[in-house]
Amino acid sequence: MLWGLSVFAMSAGTAVVPVFSAEVYLVSVVLAQAGPPWWVLGPVAAAGQLLGKTVHYLAARGVVRLPGLLNRARRGEGWRWPRRLHELCERHPVSGAGTVLLSGLIGVPPFAAVVLAAGMLRSSLVVWLPSAVLGRLARFCLLAAVPELLRFSAPLLGGAPA
Repeated sequence: MLWGLSVFAMSAGTAVVPVFSAEVYLVSVVLAQAGPPWWVLGPVAAAGQLLGKTVHYLAARGVVRLPGLLNRARRGEGWRWPRRLHELCERHPVSGAGTVLLSGLIGVPPFAAVVLAAGMLRSSLVVWLPSAVLGRLARFCLLAAVPELLRFSAPLLGGAPA
């Protein structure tokens, strides 16, 4: 229970202020502890990560005030690209959801940038969130399962049994 809580807190915290990798922490916990299985820690990490990234999404929409880059009053003429991207996403709505899903799963384009773009483009939370949940859930479940998969495959590959 405590390890799940620490994974959630670390994932949420690093989603808001990315000073450390939630992925590295998750894999470290899975490797170091005989605690909760991957199918528990993966969704917990995804939930924490999505909670933190939702703060960025809401800030980019102007719902939450953050200083600096996201301050709409300080944007100048150099901010024409969100409007062009918004027009592209309106013409091809499935590609926007697909981009969020792909970014959530493999991190290309960077998920943090996709979240900010979705907020700036005023993408509906009902459209953005399911794609983000699927991508992040798959990513963190796969990452949490990798150490167990490696332990299982070691005897098959001629390594020492775990």
